[in-house]
Amino acid sequence: MTIERWEACGNVYLLVEQQRLPRPLDASVVRALSDPSLGLGGDGVLELFDEPERADVSMRIWNPDGSLTEACGNGTRMAARWIAERTGTSEVTVATAAGVLACHVEGETISAALAPAMLAGSQYQPGADAFPYPHRFVSIGNPHVVISVDDVAAFPLAAVGPGLEHHAWFPERTNVEVTMPIDRHRLRMRVWERGVGETLACGSGACAAAVAAIEDGTADSPVTVEVPGGELVVTVGPGREVTLTGPARRLELLALPEHVQELLR
Repeated sequence: MTIERWEACGNVYLLVEQQRLPRPLDASVVRALSDPSLGLGGDGVLELFDEPERADVSMRIWNPDGSLTEACGNGTRMAARWIAERTGTSEVTVATAAGVLACHVEGETISAALAPAMLAGSQYQPGADAFPYPHRFVSIGNPHVVISVDDVAAFPLAAVGPGLEHHAWFPERTNVEVTMPIDRHRLRMRVWERGVGETLACGSGACAAAVAAIEDGTADSPVTVEVPGGELVVTVGPGREVTLTGPARRLELLALPEHVQELLR
């Protein structure tokens, strides 16, 4: 079985080739692989498989808690570089639950055209229970709530993140981004990821933050998003088309613990 560890602006994902698995992935295996104390650790598992009638590679995105998610900007860019190395081409497509995404690979820098952003949808259902912060909802195929604050470092994300993720207005839960503008083309962001917790980066979250800032009139495309793990560049088109650009690289693979190997047999 082949498992690779990849990193993008501090996001670490495990890439697994479906056809090389001795048994199908499930939530229990994903939780074991993602647990840093029991497995390899990471922000999730990217299950890659062949579906040539759709794209160069197809990807199923697992959160560390064993749930599935529709979109992952940094994961898409990892998968794009992974398949580009195998095909020898710089233009590749990655199929996800959010659609077939076109990517351009140039060394460690990868651009991915993600699903167009939407400001409403079934993932956002405001109701009687008030949401505690002024915010903007943005979908990049997956749900995000973007909160503009005066100081992202001071915001109590660890304390309030779980409650916001599970707030009643978000029937499928939500990712939470807190942002502050630096100038018209730069903002700073922290993120609480659905099914993960606070992470060093989130590609789709960076896109949501850029779209929200542009919609609020505080930013212009392209927007450089500073996250704790690095920087991502988001280009937003007139129809809210979003392209995410940034680095992605393979990490050294750690030894797979015996008890995790047993789960996969």
